[in-house]
Amino acid sequence: MDDLEHQLDRMEELILMGMHRTNKWGSLTFSKQQYLLLITLDNKKRATVSNLADELNLSPSATTLAINRLVRDGHVARTRDETDRRVVWVELTPEARVLVYEQKERRRQVLRSMISSLEPEECEQFITIARKMLTNIQDPI
Repeated sequence: MDDLEHQLDRMEELILMGMHRTNKWGSLTFSKQQYLLLITLDNKKRATVSNLADELNLSPSATTLAINRLVRDGHVARTRDETDRRVVWVELTPEARVLVYEQKERRRQVLRSMISSLEPEECEQFITIARKMLTNIQDPI
């Protein structure tokens, strides 16, 4: 195995370890689609299913299925638009907002601990490299 492949394997291990440490929602489990929807709705406040599907590059049926499960479990609420009753908005429930906030805080704690051993110059280099890497990603993670 060449050095690049070895480095990629190591990076993948680290990313998976970091994701595993930060994807703890207590006893709750969410699919990738549900997780992305929760994070996106937290940022947007409310959206239509078609807007969410477009933004997350998901099929409308997969988005609807994930939203249905989130509604069933009390994490998302549907409301009709006041002026156009054909439009249905989805938004996080107050309880889900707390869950998402707690999850974001856990992720920030992990990131803080990851970069705490870096010198300021190394931290800047890391951010520069991460930005370059992210420009090559086409699909949401």
